[in-house]
Amino acid sequence: MTDANKPLDPKHEKLLKTRGLGLGKDYEPFIKVHELSSSGESVRIRSASVGRIHHLLSGIELLAFLVFDQFEETTDIREQYPLPIDDTLDICARLGIRHPQMHGSLTVVSTDLLVDFSSGHRLAIAVKSSSELSKLRVMEKLQIEKTYWETRDVEWKIFTEREVTDGMRENLLWIQPYLSPDMAAHQEVDYSDVQDLFHRLQSHPRTKITRLCAKLDDQYNVDRGFHLSIFRYAVAHRFIKAPLNNAFHSWKFGDLALRKPEFASEVNNAS
Repeated sequence: MTDANKPLDPKHEKLLKTRGLGLGKDYEPFIKVHELSSSGESVRIRSASVGRIHHLLSGIELLAFLVFDQFEETTDIREQYPLPIDDTLDICARLGIRHPQMHGSLTVVSTDLLVDFSSGHRLAIAVKSSSELSKLRVMEKLQIEKTYWETRDVEWKIFTEREVTDGMRENLLWIQPYLSPDMAAHQEVDYSDVQDLFHRLQSHPRTKITRLCAKLDDQYNVDRGFHLSIFRYAVAHRFIKAPLNNAFHSWKFGDLALRKPEFASEVNNAS
């Protein structure tokens, strides 16, 4: 029996009716974290760029997501984006590749991240561990994705752990908790709070930010970690622009920039 004559997995067929559709806050990923048999490094996280909860299935995928979520030109990120089964079957037939399947039923091919930019440019991203790229079957599946997107004039790239410097990885994981759906205690932070913090930081331009925040806690007689918590929230939600390639504990005031009020307000009000 050829792949074209095999049935689509019933579960996938059902999911395609409601998943992988829509844009921005209305998009629903094809695969969700709670549906995995083993969660592993999977995580749910709220984006600063889109303002909805995203479902990421690995630690590397989380890092890739955070990189693009922090990019000022990003307007949308759609994770676990399903490709039409008819198209992937046709690609496999042309390339002489066996279509992904399980127990005799075809399974949907999905792209890990589909990123839209304000310029109108779109980037499709396959997230893989570099060690996986030596496996023939992995490369065959990636070729299906590559061919699909290239025939639609959409740039396609592979993202591995090697794309992230040690400093950037440390920074992204440092701000990650402040994008958690469970960070209810910090939902009242607004642009005026960030402006106040930025003004206080400005008074000590030569002091490293982490040390300065601790000094400000003492100066204003607030709980330890108060100022640093607001700062981490501000960076995570793109109120403050920081040099993510350099580890956060080396940052000083001169490394930072307060984003325009209208941009920060737009990000903070996304839900």
